[in-house]
Amino acid sequence: MGNESRPVRERESPLTRSQQATLDALADTFAPVDADAVGTRALVAAALERLAPHRRKKLLLVLNLLANPLAGLALAGRPRPFVQLDHAHRERALLRMARIGPLRPAFDSFARLSLFAAYSVADPAGHSAIWERLGYPGPRGDVPAGAAPFPIAAPPLTAIAADAVIVGSGAGGGVAAALLAQAGLRVVVLEAGPAFEPVAACQREAESFAELYLEAGLASSDDVSVSILAGACVGGGTTVNWSTSLRLPPQLATRWAELLGRPSFAAELADAYDAVETRLGVTLATSHNRNNAVIIDGAAKLGWDARAIPRNAECQGDACGYCGFGCAYGNKRSTAVTYLRDAYDAGALVFARTRVERVRIEVPAGSAERIVRGVDAITEDGRAITVDAPLVVVAAGALRTPGILARSGIASPHLGRHLHLHPTSALSAQFDEPIEPWHGVMQSALCDRGFGAVIEAAPAHPGLMAQALPWSGRAAHAEAMNSARCRSTLISLTRDRGEGRVGLDERADISYRITGGDAQNLAAGLGGAARIAFAAGAIAVSTLHADPLQLSAAEATPAGLDAFERELRRRAQARTPIALFSAHQMGTARMGASPGEGAIDAEGRVYGVEGLVVTDASAFPTASGVNPMLTIMALAHRATRALIARRAATSTSGSPARSRS
Repeated sequence: MGNESRPVRERESPLTRSQQATLDALADTFAPVDADAVGTRALVAAALERLAPHRRKKLLLVLNLLANPLAGLALAGRPRPFVQLDHAHRERALLRMARIGPLRPAFDSFARLSLFAAYSVADPAGHSAIWERLGYPGPRGDVPAGAAPFPIAAPPLTAIAADAVIVGSGAGGGVAAALLAQAGLRVVVLEAGPAFEPVAACQREAESFAELYLEAGLASSDDVSVSILAGACVGGGTTVNWSTSLRLPPQLATRWAELLGRPSFAAELADAYDAVETRLGVTLATSHNRNNAVIIDGAAKLGWDARAIPRNAECQGDACGYCGFGCAYGNKRSTAVTYLRDAYDAGALVFARTRVERVRIEVPAGSAERIVRGVDAITEDGRAITVDAPLVVVAAGALRTPGILARSGIASPHLGRHLHLHPTSALSAQFDEPIEPWHGVMQSALCDRGFGAVIEAAPAHPGLMAQALPWSGRAAHAEAMNSARCRSTLISLTRDRGEGRVGLDERADISYRITGGDAQNLAAGLGGAARIAFAAGAIAVSTLHADPLQLSAAEATPAGLDAFERELRRRAQARTPIALFSAHQMGTARMGASPGEGAIDAEGRVYGVEGLVVTDASAFPTASGVNPMLTIMALAHRATRALIARRAATSTSGSPARSRS
């Protein structure tokens, strides 16, 4: 997700003394006894400041509430401010908060902030008592002192001219930038996030999420029911994803062709896939770490089909596992090291930490057609700049592209709507042997047996695992985390038929409620994951419900597994709270056969504006059902090739490549 860094704004007012004390007490209550209290508190406070202003304001109101003695009486039976309660009564107050509907989002937010901080922070020397307890090794010590794949240009003082400007440097933006630059256009790429190399070299969760992910990894739906992970750095999601490179299922490609009224669409997309896979060096995974082997082994024993995943990386065996923090070894072929490098070599300029506000669109005198004139952007230090260009490719990701288009005067009723998230939950499977889900190829196997969901393995470092596991008290949570080294994480990823929406203003609020049918498919996938885990030798499994559903190996008889799945379905129907995640956001400026059916046409062109194209996952007509990176890149390749062909057919002279001198 290219242009998705947090908005530039005036520094938030510091917390009051009462708010800071309450926040510290919350962090101390959630965190285990061996946590680095000072480091945890500091990381929680820093994360709170990184939240969007309106989300931060809501949590500050809760801090004020907890500072009132009446809150202590209502939540813990004692008329004292939260900070004056003993630990047992603080836990009672928090668990009471979790059961009160309007306060549940605040409970979830503070729990995630505190647990992630406690389990991901280390002292300056890289020491963590928690990591020692879990058997987590922390960062590797052999990170090479490699150079960046290309130099990031310093933003212009005020203005710059180009033939094309690309908004975002992720999967779609990188491909468009390379093809246009190679076609001889003067290309400028504007990325709101930072370069990833310095952060990747640290190989630490805390730094990675703070710098490389949208909203410091804290993005979520408005009710905090879905945690959202999206890249926000040079290379976008391709820099921090798990390298899974899957094509759209053939039946869905055919369906998209029907929706777009383009019979040739599937064949054109296949050609684009071929080109992208060749540039990325996509190959099938040839080995599996223990986390992924659970799927291969368990499915084989059940007689189910499971398969190796094609990937755009060549990882270093069991030593790897950190590329969700940005690959420090040059083994992941993200857009930053492939297509953006190609664009740079062909003369393109890439600017980081530069956020596009709007596309400038004009209606020339005597014409009814709107045309693009360039973009207005703002640098991290608050300087306004402009890029003059007759072609703008917006690839800021499904959560930001709609807002950019709306602020530019695009009024399609489809902008911000049709949001698909591939809602995902996980099954934590415990084994009596080490799994070490933080080591090895991150995602290399899947099972798509027809549950309405795909079963994949998820890598898990301590911070992410800790914030995902349900919290019912400090001791119980720490006990569950003690077995982290022996836990496999299997996810159920659903191709959602339901839709949400993203706001078109600066807040970009995400409204999403999983539908009943999608929740049932998710439950079926979790049920299948449980069968796979036990077939592979798990001794117990547990869901991520607020009240976890658990099953031991002794109970995992055919009848017991059937009962487990029935209970999963019952909870899905009852909408029992369960942790949901999304790493795939799609559809918010979707392609359609006409303006009545979509915001853009089958080649990514925004209806009614000459020179404005979209090449990211917001273009998807439906959810893809599989990890979307490769499809984003193929769509961008197809759309950009069509754009170049139109330009060649209508232009009598080409533009020379831009010199960097």
